[in-house]
Amino acid sequence: MADDNNNDDGVFIYTEGAVVPSDVVRVRVHPSITVIPERAFCEQRKLEEVELCDGLLEIGEHAFYECRALKHINIPSTVTTIGEWAFSYALDQCTSIQLPDSIESIGEYALSCHGNILTFRVPPLITTIPRAMLGCIKSLFSVEISDNVISMSGSVFSSSLRNIALGDNFDGMIGYCSQFPFGTLPFHHCADLLEALGLNQEHNYQRKSEIVINALKHRFDNLPIHKMIYYQSYNNVTVDQLNNATDIRISRRRSKLNPSGSQQDSLGMTPLHIMTCSTVQDISLYRVLIDKYPETLVTEDRWGALPLLYAVWGNAPSEIIQFLVDSYKSIYPDYELNWTSMFKTLGTVLLLYSELNGLEGIIQNLLDLQHESFSEQNIDWEKVLTLSMGKRRAHSAPLRFFVKCSIKKRVDAIGLQHFRDAIMTKVDSITSRVHPIGTYVPEDERLEFQTEVQTMLSQYETEYQNLKEATSVLELVLWKKSISEVTLSDDGRESRKRKFYETDRNQCRTSCGADIVIQHVLPYLLPN
Repeated sequence: MADDNNNDDGVFIYTEGAVVPSDVVRVRVHPSITVIPERAFCEQRKLEEVELCDGLLEIGEHAFYECRALKHINIPSTVTTIGEWAFSYALDQCTSIQLPDSIESIGEYALSCHGNILTFRVPPLITTIPRAMLGCIKSLFSVEISDNVISMSGSVFSSSLRNIALGDNFDGMIGYCSQFPFGTLPFHHCADLLEALGLNQEHNYQRKSEIVINALKHRFDNLPIHKMIYYQSYNNVTVDQLNNATDIRISRRRSKLNPSGSQQDSLGMTPLHIMTCSTVQDISLYRVLIDKYPETLVTEDRWGALPLLYAVWGNAPSEIIQFLVDSYKSIYPDYELNWTSMFKTLGTVLLLYSELNGLEGIIQNLLDLQHESFSEQNIDWEKVLTLSMGKRRAHSAPLRFFVKCSIKKRVDAIGLQHFRDAIMTKVDSITSRVHPIGTYVPEDERLEFQTEVQTMLSQYETEYQNLKEATSVLELVLWKKSISEVTLSDDGRESRKRKFYETDRNQCRTSCGADIVIQHVLPYLLPN
């Protein structure tokens, strides 16, 4: 039966009752299928692509459980139900999860994975967010929840979560157990939220959750523009609507600017912060907010973050990133962005992972942005590494990447490939220091490794500078010799006086053979 389901392109056509081969890579679900049954593709470790059909209504429990090679899934707008564990550990390579508005029910652990999911929008028909629906996603920093959600069950969100609000209809938690609180409260693991609201170990689990829920329910009290922007993905907010909200009508002919648009909510965010966190990015809304409230460009939230950080973190379109950059440069040309804090924030998230999981691309984008648009502004990499890792273990792959980022500018300034290769080989050696039972590097090993890299880098910078000075002298000697040969006659006596023009000097410099001689002399000057 399996052979009958394969087409000429090597795509397996899934039909009712079909036996899925163990080595399947690409699947297309037949249009006749309305329900993908329980465990239909469970543990298909080579499955990379799945094309679901329009007309599909339900994805059963464990349907794609542990399909770890899956790179992308597009869920049709006809699907209403996603069962428990349906995509658990199947979205590790994905950078986004987009659920259609048709979804009415999502099971526990349905989307739990180790993927680099940054923002998420809960479908508007969902009323209860199930336990660990988005469990294990450590990079998730923004979640949009409609007013229809009335409850949550279990530990739903992870440590990096920052932008979230709860509607007036939210009634609280379900399934809470006072004897076993760990993992039963929706915001138990949300370290960033707890920090922003001043909560610490002195508060018990239930009290923490109550304080967080109360703050998120009243986050937008008397802040209509904040609320409009947060819910804009549900309400399709237009420029005219936003303009009307930002202007308070005084009389028929007069209006004044609504001051709440520059105010901060309980998390310290302005509407511009919230806009940069949104799953729907509209540059026309950015133009209104920055035109009316330019000061929000340089307003920091409770974590000390500017809107630009969230735009980069959320992979906002390049035109929006450029618009923000241009706005900073035109409105606040002398403003010094806190790059150290921004890299520390992303580094803290990156180092939570055992693998890079795509988040290194976000950090690279931020690094490119700093280099291309704000190169005169500095990054304190020593502080970045110290604050990002703190006193805890760091996984080897992210640590290696982050250390390379921190020294890249200095390494590139060394004009000898021999030295650059030696330094990078040293950085790559961190993989030999991993803990015997995992991929992480113990704190003492990490600190020793960082010291060794910095010492080696400083040594090569000094040696390269010395070599530059030595080769400069050698080049001058060869240059002088070439000039002397031109200005002397064949019999060795000084020829008649003539003006030696700069063009002649440059010609001597390019033809003196310094590039060839130095190339062959330099290896003898290098240390063993």
